[in-house]
Amino acid sequence: MTRKAFIGILLAAAGCASALAQQDINIRIVDKGQRLNVPVYRVAVTSDNPALLTSAKRAFGLHGSYVLTTPEKAQFTFSFTQAGASAVKVSIRGGTVYEQLCTGENLTAALMKACDVAVLRTLKTPGFFAGKIVFSYSRGGDENSEICVSDMVFKNVRAITNDKSDSLMPHFSPDGRKVMYTGYYRSGFMDLFQINLDTNSRRAFASYKGSNTGGEFSPDGSKVAMILTATGNAEIWTANADGSGFRRLTRTPATESTASFSPDGSKILFASDTRGSPQIYTMPSTGGTPRVVRTNISRYCSEPTWNPKDPNKIAFTIAQGRGFQVAVYDFSKGVSEVVSAGESTSTPKWLNDGRHIICAKAKGKIRQLYIIDTETKRQAPLHTTSFGSAKEPDFVYNPR
Repeated sequence: MTRKAFIGILLAAAGCASALAQQDINIRIVDKGQRLNVPVYRVAVTSDNPALLTSAKRAFGLHGSYVLTTPEKAQFTFSFTQAGASAVKVSIRGGTVYEQLCTGENLTAALMKACDVAVLRTLKTPGFFAGKIVFSYSRGGDENSEICVSDMVFKNVRAITNDKSDSLMPHFSPDGRKVMYTGYYRSGFMDLFQINLDTNSRRAFASYKGSNTGGEFSPDGSKVAMILTATGNAEIWTANADGSGFRRLTRTPATESTASFSPDGSKILFASDTRGSPQIYTMPSTGGTPRVVRTNISRYCSEPTWNPKDPNKIAFTIAQGRGFQVAVYDFSKGVSEVVSAGESTSTPKWLNDGRHIICAKAKGKIRQLYIIDTETKRQAPLHTTSFGSAKEPDFVYNPR
């Protein structure tokens, strides 16, 4: 990719982000009934900076434990004050007063850190607002897709590819400095590429004969799991993160897909159609006998992802009705539960708090990214459909 082409797509994405920032996102909440084991607080959000106020309200509207109200009706008041070009002071009032100064790579990043401070002080659990997302983007539903990275409120959107051919299924490294994705760049075949976000450099990671897809990092960043058809069938492979030590893990006549590591890296979760239609399986990350996960919820289960905080929970996509929804399975209880509702929903990824999921909803030809609170079942969009089509999200929480 030339520097001129790269800058061109950066400007195009920046234009989309600017247009998005001028819109009021209608946070349509789909609530299937709140549970008593999670707190839900009435909070007031204030700021002397209108832009900070808008972004902070948008952030807390994504979380199922906060209902925005006026200061006189609030249990907590969160006040955000700009304290520099890239610094925000948060004041939390609710019985006592707590204040903290937060800095970031830009003003929005500092604000998101400040919002996470408010979550941690009130819920005693991590916030996810200062995380980053990467996704496959196209202006409409039919164009070739490129890979973009963004903050959680879509104030800073950056395109990192300009391949002019489909770029799909991006995955962050755990430190947020690299992105692995599947693309048709130059060869016209599905190859795995790795982009260094610090240097904007790219290298081919896997370009064997056939399809090379997936590319999910292990939690410690040392390994990569992927799906290769080099042997004639879609099998799970792993490799070292530096591109050495490729190793085949499965040897079946079935089609394997979407490999995901357990939180400790000892197991791999994946989908396979060994039984005729896709179901979820686990196996040791060093190889071994796959074992089916008896989710007992749908004839079609795919795109599994392991909860980073609770190894007993996984999220995955199921066929339901004429479309798809996202479900969560609890190994300790042996129970599955649908957590999404409405339009067809797929490609779930857990956020760092182990409670929320980012996923994509179908709006005709457009895909729209949503946050789902798996406890309250509240759903909130991250962007408007006029932004374009965003799908296949991944998330990392490693604010710098």
